[in-house]
Amino acid sequence: MRKRWKSLLAALLCLLLLSGCAGPAERSYQISELLVGLFGPEQGEQAQAQTQNGGEDGEMVPFDRIVYTRPEAQMESLRAKIDELDQVLEGGATLSQVTAILDECFVLFNSYDTMYSVAEIRACQDMTDAFYEEEYGWCLDHYYEMQAMMDELYYLCGGSKLAGQLEREYFWEGFAEEYADSSESSYSDELAELYHRESALLSEYRSLIASPTITVDGQEVDLYSYVDAASGEASFDGWMEYYRSYNERLGRVYIELVKVRTAQARALGFDSFEELSYRFNYERDYTPAQAREYLEGIKTWLVPLYKEMLEEGLIDEAGTRVMLEDELEEVLRTVADNMGGDVQEAFGFLSEYGLYDVRYSERKMGKSFQSYLTDYEAPFVFLDPILQLSDVASFAHEFGHALDAYVNYNAYESMDLAECFSQAMELLAPGYADGALNAREQADLYRYKAMDNLEMYVQQGSFAEFEELVYGVDPEELTVEMINGFSLQTAKDYGYYEPGYEDYYALSWIDITHFFETPFYIISYPVSNDVAMQIYELERETPGSGLDKYLEMLPRNAEGLLETVLAGGLESPFAPGRLEKVAEDLREQLEEDSFAAAA
Repeated sequence: MRKRWKSLLAALLCLLLLSGCAGPAERSYQISELLVGLFGPEQGEQAQAQTQNGGEDGEMVPFDRIVYTRPEAQMESLRAKIDELDQVLEGGATLSQVTAILDECFVLFNSYDTMYSVAEIRACQDMTDAFYEEEYGWCLDHYYEMQAMMDELYYLCGGSKLAGQLEREYFWEGFAEEYADSSESSYSDELAELYHRESALLSEYRSLIASPTITVDGQEVDLYSYVDAASGEASFDGWMEYYRSYNERLGRVYIELVKVRTAQARALGFDSFEELSYRFNYERDYTPAQAREYLEGIKTWLVPLYKEMLEEGLIDEAGTRVMLEDELEEVLRTVADNMGGDVQEAFGFLSEYGLYDVRYSERKMGKSFQSYLTDYEAPFVFLDPILQLSDVASFAHEFGHALDAYVNYNAYESMDLAECFSQAMELLAPGYADGALNAREQADLYRYKAMDNLEMYVQQGSFAEFEELVYGVDPEELTVEMINGFSLQTAKDYGYYEPGYEDYYALSWIDITHFFETPFYIISYPVSNDVAMQIYELERETPGSGLDKYLEMLPRNAEGLLETVLAGGLESPFAPGRLEKVAEDLREQLEEDSFAAAA
């Protein structure tokens, strides 16, 4: 399992993404022992409280009992350990001496990474919490320095006399050649400054959306309180007041982010930030050119279907019945129990240690995600619910990510592959909810997912094209008005524009967190959903076969999306005719489910 350390490299430039021989308790015990040695008795005990054991009984600490401390000591200790590593390598150290120091370095990095995740989760749980907003910003701002030190560590080892032995015994095949020449390191003072600038802009973005206000009848009021209390046209007017008030401010932040990220790409030798994202951030095994062709396929096959379904009234309000937190948890617990095996075990682990937050709160950040607590080898699910039946799909999606992370120890190989498991879980979950949902509710959820899938291809496809348009412009010439124009045009091109609402479609792009925090991620949704639909089709044909295929593919025996899909006996999303087949399947599901619902 030493090769898991290579995953640290994948975090570079991808700081906001979702990011095993020993079991969790065993692993954390080893870590806690090292922490005491690294920090000394007093700080070591505090750091030990943050690890999975947390106490003398060896039991894992529930999330709400994890003690957060700013990980400055980890940074300082890591710097000292790497200096020590440099000295011992120069002095002819033995392999065991070097690997002991490396173990300590990875413990320090993981401890930092865990505190970073804790800070982000708690900042998202309450956007008005100034303490965690500041702590998350600090961790983000210094993450590049931690990565730079780890990069230095790799080059010290790769350039040493022990490089070959370390490759065989500690790192991964090809390590010695990959890290033989430190002059090839991509870390620099220029990039450090660019990442600090990006971090500051992201902090500014989060501050702007934390507690937005609007002016109503001459009075400044909280946006969310107002729109929740209002109804119909008044609620819509409240949102439009927000878009008009914040579009310019958030637009300026976005333009600066585009400039900074474009500069990062150029500093790293890429022609564009899109290319950097595909090859480096998300390690995709398909290209931007393939993605563009895929988007054209969406416009050819799925946009016309979407328009047709709208005209025929087959897009309706499925999945809207009220569902509160306790019932939502019970539905997912039932799904996991009925699926059994690793699925049941993973959900039990999350539940036992409070590793999900599905509470409704106006203070929560308006997004859902799965994070990972490295010290604990534990995923965490964050959900911003809307208190409706459709929350089952949202929870299932993030639980799919968590299951993947739990089984594969947060394998980093492909973000697109991770989305396959989350989206397939959405499609499989209703069929395993017997005992928590009745037949009509299950049918309603299936219908919701069929509509949601169709709208996902259309809308997420438009968002992916929007990003291509934005980053295709010289960032020095980019204006907020130009961005608004791209937003309006893509809404028209993808068929969900309604005449008379030009301002809404032009301005509301500021709602999309991915544009600000995880650019070029969005294309993963439609591409991976193709794989999820293939798994679902197996389940429709023979109940249980889709789940079997899901669990067969889950261990990630191959690295890339396409490699894994083909190894699993499925088709590439880019295979000729795939999007046409998706359109046929969705038409069948909508018409079939519509008939069942009407009956």
